[in-house]
Amino acid sequence: MSEQRTARTPAVLAGLVLLTCAAGCAGTGTGGAPGAAPGSSGSSGSGAARSSAAASPASAQPENGVAALPGTEIVQRSVAALKEAGSVRITGRGSSQGQTVTFDLSADTAGNCAGTMGLSGQGTFRLVKLGTQLWVKPDEVFWRTHGGAATEDLVGDKYLKTTTDNTDFSEIGTVCDLDALGSALVEQTPGGLAVGKPVTVDGTPAVPVSGTAAGATSTLTVATRGRPYPLRMERTGGEETGRVELKEFGTPVPTETPAPSDTIDLDRLNGDSESPTDPSTMSL
Repeated sequence: MSEQRTARTPAVLAGLVLLTCAAGCAGTGTGGAPGAAPGSSGSSGSGAARSSAAASPASAQPENGVAALPGTEIVQRSVAALKEAGSVRITGRGSSQGQTVTFDLSADTAGNCAGTMGLSGQGTFRLVKLGTQLWVKPDEVFWRTHGGAATEDLVGDKYLKTTTDNTDFSEIGTVCDLDALGSALVEQTPGGLAVGKPVTVDGTPAVPVSGTAAGATSTLTVATRGRPYPLRMERTGGEETGRVELKEFGTPVPTETPAPSDTIDLDRLNGDSESPTDPSTMSL
């Protein structure tokens, strides 16, 4: 595989991550059909109890009182509930910079995640992150679009392995970190929030909180029974639009990682296992 072909891979993957961060972290998220299931499996006991509690029917849970609160406090309580859950599944579809990004990720407050990301017409890739270790597995469409037959033949059905120290993938640290997602949600909430009429999201009674800034309206829909979880984030108007659905609160993120025999070290492939690829050498 040529050096030029190899260098393109992290650049394009990083582009998908940046678009996903724009869609998910700033409330410019997305809904729609979920992506493929995460490419790994496993669990941790700490989230199991939270998952069991969250699985109770919404109609059987008591009202949590957020519907009577000011919009800002509703947002703050929903973020606190999100972080306390410890983990969540986030699915979405949105438009940013003229492109449509989709994602289906399970993420937790330790920064671990697993799932898929994709860009319209350019393929998708599976993602597994455990600590600072990161594995990505592009599909055939991605390789045909960006890698070429030689690259696809070399990598085959293997994962590309790197770390979040690779500057091309540093944004994944935000996308996969539930604490960072929650903090971004609070920090980027517009002023003058309006509390809307009660709605239902997947059978759960909820209330929408909306605010407008820079020509774009962001809406956070929060559960009004049980824990005040944020169930949906939407954004309309402006350059970035879409919808994010949050579900499976407290369900542990899969922790099994690809076997060494199923991986190729991306940093070594680019000629230096100790230094991240120089972004200045990349092109799409």
